[in-house]
Amino acid sequence: MPATLTKTPHGPPRKARYQKLRPGLRGANGLSRDQVERHQRTRLYEAMVEIAASGSYQTTTIKAVCALAGVSRQTFYDLFGADKEECFLGAYDYVVDRAMKRIALAYRREQDPERRLCRAFAQFGREVANEPEAARVALVEALGGGPTAVARMRRTRLISEQLIGASFSEAPDGVALPPLILRGIVCGVERITRRRLLAGDVKELPALADELLAWALSYRSPAAATPAVAAPTRDDRGSELWRARARVENDRARILGCAAQIAATRGYAQLTPAQIVGAAEVTEARFDELFQSTEQCFLDALDRLGLEALVCAARASQSSEDRLVGVHRGIVALMRHIATHPVLVRVAFVEIFAVGAAGIQRRERLLGQFADQLVRSLPRSRAPSGLMAEASVGAIWGIVHDHVTRGAMQLLPGLAGHATYLALAPTIGAEAAVQAILAGQSR
Repeated sequence: MPATLTKTPHGPPRKARYQKLRPGLRGANGLSRDQVERHQRTRLYEAMVEIAASGSYQTTTIKAVCALAGVSRQTFYDLFGADKEECFLGAYDYVVDRAMKRIALAYRREQDPERRLCRAFAQFGREVANEPEAARVALVEALGGGPTAVARMRRTRLISEQLIGASFSEAPDGVALPPLILRGIVCGVERITRRRLLAGDVKELPALADELLAWALSYRSPAAATPAVAAPTRDDRGSELWRARARVENDRARILGCAAQIAATRGYAQLTPAQIVGAAEVTEARFDELFQSTEQCFLDALDRLGLEALVCAARASQSSEDRLVGVHRGIVALMRHIATHPVLVRVAFVEIFAVGAAGIQRRERLLGQFADQLVRSLPRSRAPSGLMAEASVGAIWGIVHDHVTRGAMQLLPGLAGHATYLALAPTIGAEAAVQAILAGQSR
């Protein structure tokens, strides 16, 4: 059967990749009903991956998926109901399961625990480089797929955590890392990958396996399990100490604050200029003068919230003459700031993904600013490589995101030791990182 051209909302007509079954293959002498449905599901999954990766999951429509897959809408409804999310979740499982099988196979082919993990990292990089659309769905679009998609990501992450944990514990020194450190390693690798997916430059990922392995191995130490890492901070001065002083707000600042508040309470999808100007007590003309769109206003509001968090961490970090102790103090302040600012939490960890690709890009830019601040906080002689700083910030942000999405933001201050270990161990060594945490707690 000749290929057909299908026009999607995301671009010009393209050749369909998902061909219908020939009529002769159906019926009593052909494929069973289950086989036909499996073939149709696969075509729909692959079409969902292609369209969601080329635009965003938020704007993907059932109509476009059916057209590209060569499947009728009625068939889609029979398989998934009128539920785009169910098809997306099925597509997520479809691409992740294939990749994880190949990664596990590469992992098992090596006997040495360290090389085994390096093989797994390299195979992961090849999976992303060979199938960037599938990787984008699994690591980018799933973030905006709703709570169920985030839960699927958490399940996939747990498999990776177990694989890395087994590799460490089976090594001659047999070090067992705490679950949060393992989670941080996986989140750090995810961020390295996500940044390159967003930039459209994933070809180098397989070559980064050795550097990623060195970064991950920097955490493999009995020091990671010491009480200093897991203990809550003993600094009980309260988060008010680190908050910026209240200032008289200008129109722009007031609009951004109101936009963030409305998005946090009602959702980004319900955010309108009329609501914003009403809450900020400015005219629509003033709003139009300052912002090109509601989206720009919301993204600028995220920038403002992120800047407040950065200032909070920087001030705390600069309160110590010892730079390493200052890193710990900055992380303590940052964790408290996030835990006590529900608008920041809702905007930066939930509603930002409703914007689509632009929101994820802005979020990554914010994480880049945190990475830059981490590098500036360290002595120049101990500054980490760019990749290590990226990965470490991704590790910290990943465990924060995990707690926030599970409704456990109040536990964040108790994670300051883990986060400081993730920040410092790759640069100064595991034992020195623990000493810096102890020094920060004692002062």
